Amino acid sequence: MKLSRGIALSLLLLDFGVIVSVALAYPVDAAAVTLRVGEQGRDLAATLAISQAGDRVEVPAGTWRGPVTIHKTITLIGTGGVIDGGGHGTTITVAAPGVVLENLRVQGSGQSLSGLTPDACIRVLKTASQSVVRRCELERCTFGIWVHETDGVRLESNRVIGTELGHRSNRGNGIHLFDASHLVVSGNHVIGGRDGIYVSATEDSLIADNLFERTRYGVHYMFSYRNTLRGNRSLANGSGYAIMSSHHLKVTGNLAEGNSHHGLLFRDVQYSQISQNILRNNGEGLFFYSSTENVIVDNHVLNNAVGVKIWAGSKRNEVRRNRFVGNRRQVFYISTEDLVWAQQGEGNRWGDYLGWDADQDGIGERPYRVDSFQATLIYRFPAAALLLRSPSLELLTHLESRLALVRVPTVIDKRPLIRAAGRAQSLVESLGNAPERRRP
Repeated sequence: MKLSRGIALSLLLLDFGVIVSVALAYPVDAAAVTLRVGEQGRDLAATLAISQAGDRVEVPAGTWRGPVTIHKTITLIGTGGVIDGGGHGTTITVAAPGVVLENLRVQGSGQSLSGLTPDACIRVLKTASQSVVRRCELERCTFGIWVHETDGVRLESNRVIGTELGHRSNRGNGIHLFDASHLVVSGNHVIGGRDGIYVSATEDSLIADNLFERTRYGVHYMFSYRNTLRGNRSLANGSGYAIMSSHHLKVTGNLAEGNSHHGLLFRDVQYSQISQNILRNNGEGLFFYSSTENVIVDNHVLNNAVGVKIWAGSKRNEVRRNRFVGNRRQVFYISTEDLVWAQQGEGNRWGDYLGWDADQDGIGERPYRVDSFQATLIYRFPAAALLLRSPSLELLTHLESRLALVRVPTVIDKRPLIRAAGRAQSLVESLGNAPERRRP
């Protein structure tokens, strides 16, 4: 008997006055069964061939050969076995809607990085909407999981171990999202490879509570709109989060720590909210490049080599209630005119602010002005870095505030905070400790 899961089946319990409705999404065989690879089929491909929609296919202990393609709405679940692609093509291709891959160990994809279908351990096709990849372990993959033009896919609690050989740009991504929508990517752990999660032309999706280590970028957005990036951890990567050519994003509650270049980089980003992130012990905490009309609020930028680097016309952003403390250089700014923050309302907390608060309103009585003379000099004449601690350069820097002749455009916070805002302080307490790192 075939039931259409597109029809809601209702059971009326008159004695209790209760209606129970079951909404089903895809055609399923009412006599669905559990098949076991090696028993009902001699190998994985043979077992998939005899399966029917709704069946559960178990992968027991042993190594089972791929590549395989799933054309039916089944659950493929690991019970101790490994699916090995043998170094050829994509190990598992999901072509049917509503497929569930769970507790699988998948390895050994091909090595192609180019073309329309580069090799991956798991590839989810356009026809595989609403599929789920959950608690899978992937290694020796060129790309870990590739979601291609698909809607409604969930990637949950997977672990992807990418290669750390060769240059980062010559590796595949742990999770690659291309032209997809309404995705949920949560609780995954990506180690090595190129980017932890690469997001291209993907809309209305959530990336939350993932952990990235030893990648180029923990998360890398390109041309993606109306996404949420929340509660992720990016540790010891090249850059924590790189957001480029995207708009209407919510980037909130993420941690970037110990990344060699940037904690959070946003380039050509508009109409986005960047809030409640902790960026500490990175090369640069924040890097704005040609980004406008964004709200940047309640972030902690702590103990970085450079707190914030601002470049190429990043204007008309609302920057307030952020905490810049302990950075070796608070701001690196190059422009032809001053950038003024907080004309009214609240400004930001600066760890090296030397002003006072006579009326006890929590806002300094004089503006905070970033010393940018050294930054401008080194930008124009890189060899001047050799003079950083010299008496002559220290004297010129001291005179900058007194002589218009040596004054250069800088960042000015009109209403600096004397103490951290309560919401910002609670953020450090809730997100301050990075999770324990899991080793491959």
